[in-house]
Amino acid sequence: MRILFLFLALAMPLSAVAQSPTPTPTLEPVDEADIDASFVTYRDALIAAVVARDIDAILAMAAADIMLSFGGDAGHDALRAFLEVDPEQFSPDQKHEAPALRERNWAELETVLRLGGLFRDDGTFVAPYTFAAQQPADMDPFEVLFITGSGVALRDRPIRFGNVVTRLNYDVVTFRNWVTGTQFVELEMADGTKGFVHRDFARFLLDHRAIFAKVDGSWTMTHFIAGD
Repeated sequence: MRILFLFLALAMPLSAVAQSPTPTPTLEPVDEADIDASFVTYRDALIAAVVARDIDAILAMAAADIMLSFGGDAGHDALRAFLEVDPEQFSPDQKHEAPALRERNWAELETVLRLGGLFRDDGTFVAPYTFAAQQPADMDPFEVLFITGSGVALRDRPIRFGNVVTRLNYDVVTFRNWVTGTQFVELEMADGTKGFVHRDFARFLLDHRAIFAKVDGSWTMTHFIAGD
């Protein structure tokens, strides 16, 4: 797999760059799907099935032994359970949480598919592009946070009315805290600047990723997994 992680200095005079010991690393989106037209067709069909909430179609495009966790969860039944989130599998006082978890799972699968990816040397395709990156050696992989947009507001408070501290452009930052009861995360930039960004624009290195392989001439999803 090609390493795409580049330390890019922000657009500024060379003298300013020389004075800055901690330039913010960035990783801009990349999608190599167009290298293989058959994969584009396959992925488009898979995204359409996700949008339609068509579990049977998704299973047909996933390997029979698709890996879903490092704890042994695998196969079509496990993938169906991940997407259906049966409330009967929860304790009585937690059943109400099933619908929200179901929507998060569907959203996570669609996000992974839409964020692009790269082909490995063995011909497999890995998504999203953020997982193809190599995090800086001095950063904890559990704290690496990718900003997946340009002009993303870093705010001084975990609320959309917070003052904008700066704008982020595909920056790679350090996760600091979840803000309970909100969709914001606290982060720290390489220069020590701290603030809050909406979760929709931030992705962890070890969030879900998918791996696709061509088997007997047809593409299939072999992994959909998170963690380390």
